[in-house]
Amino acid sequence: MMPDKSVNSSDVVLKLKNIIWAFPYLAVMGLIWGYLAGAFSGAIVGLAAAAGISVLIGSATPIFAETPWGSEAKTRFKPARNATPARKQLASDLNVVHYHKLCHRYDDALLTIEEVLNRDPDFAEALLLKAQILWEGFRDAKAARRCLFKILVVEPDEAAVFHRWALNLDKELPQKS
Repeated sequence: MMPDKSVNSSDVVLKLKNIIWAFPYLAVMGLIWGYLAGAFSGAIVGLAAAAGISVLIGSATPIFAETPWGSEAKTRFKPARNATPARKQLASDLNVVHYHKLCHRYDDALLTIEEVLNRDPDFAEALLLKAQILWEGFRDAKAARRCLFKILVVEPDEAAVFHRWALNLDKELPQKS
């Protein structure tokens, strides 16, 4: 039987958070003690020792054992709580799309969002993002409206976030002439 080699990203994030939390305190102490012991070269050695110790402490201690969202690490664009595992993977792909959009690389963003929507055509967040890309990057109000209309069909509840956002974006688009 082969050991499971998958890595739980939330564990990695929490360990990294522990390391980052410990380092500044140890770095200051390492610099001071090192400088007192041997001037500049001692300070460098103290800083290196502080880095090593913070990695050991951060990996071994559960200062941050959990995030406020449970054992799940926080991402900027978090999927809905009842999202399926496949939807969570697609939501992480949306981070790439957001990056392309922020860099004004609308062609790359559109290609990536199309891949996401090919895997889940009813993903409201992806549809909204596609509408934004079509409007902001290509000034294609007609295609953007088609995406927004599909969101209204997929999310018929008027209290749903993406339903409201779709309506708001539709108001910003120019009216048909």
